Amino acid sequence: MKKFTKKHLRIAVSCLVVLAVMSAFTALIAVPSVKNAVIKSAKESLFENYYSFPEGALITAANGFKENNKNTLLYVKTAVGSDADGIEVDVCFSEDGTPYVAESAEDIGSNTMPVEYLVSYLSEEAANDNIRRHYINFHLQDAANLEELSKIITDYQMEEYCFFTGVNANQAKYVRTSSSIGFYLDYEIDKSKINNPEYCSLVVNEVSQSGAIGINCDYDNFSDILSIMLKENWLKISFTGVENELDAIKALQYSPNQIIASNPEQVRSILIEWNANAPSSDIIIS
Repeated sequence: MKKFTKKHLRIAVSCLVVLAVMSAFTALIAVPSVKNAVIKSAKESLFENYYSFPEGALITAANGFKENNKNTLLYVKTAVGSDADGIEVDVCFSEDGTPYVAESAEDIGSNTMPVEYLVSYLSEEAANDNIRRHYINFHLQDAANLEELSKIITDYQMEEYCFFTGVNANQAKYVRTSSSIGFYLDYEIDKSKINNPEYCSLVVNEVSQSGAIGINCDYDNFSDILSIMLKENWLKISFTGVENELDAIKALQYSPNQIIASNPEQVRSILIEWNANAPSSDIIIS
């Protein structure tokens, strides 16, 4: 039996390094291929269903769309110039109760946009029949002076184009009684119970009793049962967390009323493709 020398050890280590590099290279090639296969399969599954994106449903550009700073006019203009139906901004209030487009009162400064400026900017667009109208999803970081926020929206006749998210169950009554603007109830769904009819019924009852127009939640914590129950009770569905193409495909299977997406164009493209490839509901008599 030959003695195992340092030379043998060096050869063995070299072989392991080569194998590791080859494995890593193979993985780099395989991962995109696997990802594309998963996306293709998910699309095919979606396209087997009738096209059912609700009329009036929105694709909203997530705050900070296209790597712009959140809550800035540059973000707003970028989103409005995209394929999105609406924009998402944070709202908080200054010490004197003035609503600002900002994540917190500490962020309010000379470069911060007052809500009135934003609403005025988009109301001019809404008044022009030749320009596509955009919606504003006001994510409430604070609700200190909702009366003033609602007054601004009403003064510019933008009630149809504005709604609130960021409202939890404890805040719902205050929001409902302080403003006539519709709101989605933010809800953390228990993923382990999403296929339990009793649990889904509880969620639907809580959303309904809150006075919300619907539920705002992560698309990944959802189910067909919950979707059906919400729609049977005329409650809308708003999804967050849609970051990529696969997220969008998964979210669309529930036919939501709003998708807050990092890439609105991608969602629009899937909708167009789905509409073109979905089974026809027409009955052909030969």
